[in-house]
Amino acid sequence: VRVVPEFDQPAHVGEGWQFKDMLTCFNAMPWSNFCYQPPCGQFDPSVAELYDILQDIYQEIVENFEPTLFHMGADEVTSSCWNTSARLQQYMIARGWDINLESSFMTLWGEFQRSVEERFDRVTNNETIPIILWSSRLTAQPNLLMYLNASRHIIQWWGDSVTDIAEVQHLVANGFRIIFSNHDRLYLDCGFSGWTSDGLNWCAPYKNWQGIYDNQLAALVGGPQNIHLALGAEVTIWSEQIDPMNLDSRLWPRAAALAERLWTSKNFLKA
Repeated sequence: VRVVPEFDQPAHVGEGWQFKDMLTCFNAMPWSNFCYQPPCGQFDPSVAELYDILQDIYQEIVENFEPTLFHMGADEVTSSCWNTSARLQQYMIARGWDINLESSFMTLWGEFQRSVEERFDRVTNNETIPIILWSSRLTAQPNLLMYLNASRHIIQWWGDSVTDIAEVQHLVANGFRIIFSNHDRLYLDCGFSGWTSDGLNWCAPYKNWQGIYDNQLAALVGGPQNIHLALGAEVTIWSEQIDPMNLDSRLWPRAAALAERLWTSKNFLKA
C-alpha cells in the first residue's frame, strides 16, 4: 500500500492561515460568490513569507511519506476570491496585469504553481518528483501548455465522461498522463442530500458498482494506442457528510469494484 499525500493549494485553505495574513476572501459571504463551498479561503500569492511556510510543510511531507508522487491539489480556484484583496490587486497592477481579465488571474495562478514547485524541489534536492494536479481551468486551453508540462505534471481528471471528454482529448493530444476520477462514475458521495442546497447534491444520482466497473479507461483516452497515458483511476469520497457511522457503507463494496477492474481485467485496458 502506498499513501500519496495531497496538500491542496492555493484554494481550499482557511482556518489557521488567517492569523498569518496570507489569505484572500477568508470566510467571505455570500460564500457562493467567492468559492464553491464554504468556508472560503485562498492563499495570497503576493505574500513572500507564504512560500517559506509552504516549504516547511513540504519538508515534513517528504520526511514522513518519502513520496514518489506528490499531489498539489489546485482544485476549485476562483479569480473572484483573489479579486477581493486590495493588496493582491496592487501586486498584479504593478506587474501590468489587468485585474478585469480572467487571463491575468491565470497568469497569477501559473506563477504561484511554478513558485511552489520550486520550493518543493528544494526539499527533494532537485529530484523532479511528478506533481499531480486536479483538472481545472489551468489544465484547459489555452493555459495548459503555458504553465504546465507533460514531463512533470499528472492530471487527475474529475469531469463528466460524456460532456467533458474534449478536456481529456486535449490532455492526451499534448502527452499528459491522467488519473481518472470522472464524477459521473467514480464519485462515491453522489446521490445523497445536498449540504449547501436543498434536494440531492450536485453530482446525483448515486453511482452504482456496475457503472464503476464499466468505466473504460481505454475508451476515455481515445483507444488502446493512448492507454499508456492512463495511469489508473481513483474513486473519491468527499468528507463533508462522512463520519464513522456511514463511511463503510458508502465506500464498500463500490471501491472494490474499481479495484477488481483495475487489477485483473486486461480487456479493460485494451477495449
